[in-house]
Amino acid sequence: MCVAIVFIHPPINTSTRVVKSSTALRCGVDPEQSAARIFANPDGKHGWREYRNVKDVPELELGIGQFARLWTETHGMALIRLEEPGEDFAAYTDYCFDKDGQLVALKFTLRTAWGWGYREEGPVTNGELTTQMSEFFDTHNEASVKRPEQADDIPDALKPHLYIRKSRLPFAKLLPNSFHLDV
Repeated sequence: MCVAIVFIHPPINTSTRVVKSSTALRCGVDPEQSAARIFANPDGKHGWREYRNVKDVPELELGIGQFARLWTETHGMALIRLEEPGEDFAAYTDYCFDKDGQLVALKFTLRTAWGWGYREEGPVTNGELTTQMSEFFDTHNEASVKRPEQADDIPDALKPHLYIRKSRLPFAKLLPNSFHLDV
């Protein structure tokens, strides 16, 4: 039996209806604005590097490549959106770090090729995410849906990776010194 999976949601150049993010608001940034910095590890082989703009980022290898955007605000808060595309789904995680480099809020979204997605959001306290919002949704119209049966097949994909400190991010060495206060 041969099954072809078509990835229906390109991770970088496609805009989707934005669901208001309390994580971005808490961080004091507007992710609809251009990011201050762009980072990527396109193939998982050559490591992370910085790019001048999104158009310069090579196509990401599905299941391996990663892409990150960084926004900062004047009081030292930073929002980092990490995008991880795959053949069957893509994960998007917004990390809000305070001026000391501590993770204070997180928004996680998983969009699948099967027409549904999952998102959760909340503050992070003592290294634990306190989920304030969590739902499965239809990727075509963003409307809430009941938990799809397929969700049981990908339990690990439904869990965000927590980088409790900015210094733990996979591209932390590329961040300016002002971001290394938390080492």
